[in-house]
Amino acid sequence: MPGVTPSGTGPPEGAVVDYLLAWRDRERQQLAADIHDGPQQTTTALRLLADGARHALEHGDADQARGALDRIEQLAKEAAEQLRRLSATLDPVVLERRGALQALASLPDLLSRERAVEARFSGTTEMPADTRRDVVMYAIAREFSLEAIDRGATRIGIELAGAPGGMQLRVDAHGCGALAPEPLQVLSQRAAGIAGTVTVDGRDPVRLLLFVPGG
Repeated sequence: MPGVTPSGTGPPEGAVVDYLLAWRDRERQQLAADIHDGPQQTTTALRLLADGARHALEHGDADQARGALDRIEQLAKEAAEQLRRLSATLDPVVLERRGALQALASLPDLLSRERAVEARFSGTTEMPADTRRDVVMYAIAREFSLEAIDRGATRIGIELAGAPGGMQLRVDAHGCGALAPEPLQVLSQRAAGIAGTVTVDGRDPVRLLLFVPGG
């Protein structure tokens, strides 16, 4: 796969905008499905159990009421864990609580849990923080990984390391087909905002390299 072309020679601007809108729609749909299949169904079960416990108490069946209350407690813990996992997928929450570099190191865990792929992080996060740079690196790694997974990738490797004159982020996507030009153009534009450059090459793995100058 050829490297990402410079701004102005890639896909038309309208195609990039259409891609971004479709991407956001897919993410909203996925979040809605996750909420429906997780916390929403759990809270429905909690309501039914509460009705059952009330009915048992009204009829003097203490054992049945205690059983329902035990199940309510268990489901409440499950709902809290479901909501915790969902909140971890929301970028602003992750970045605010952990910092962008730590969020980047944790991204493989998130991908493994939410998308059922093998993923790992290597390298170091022990480098001077730069919020703008680090947020962009996280966004590029996440968007490239998700796009590759949507195209069939089963394994993702993320590596962050120092490089002569700056630092380099590498993301390898194994088992996926070629990526469309629109998402690659978006990633290139993101990188340009921090004076970085993106190249994407290879077939298996498809490899993204982001170089950012400076310390």
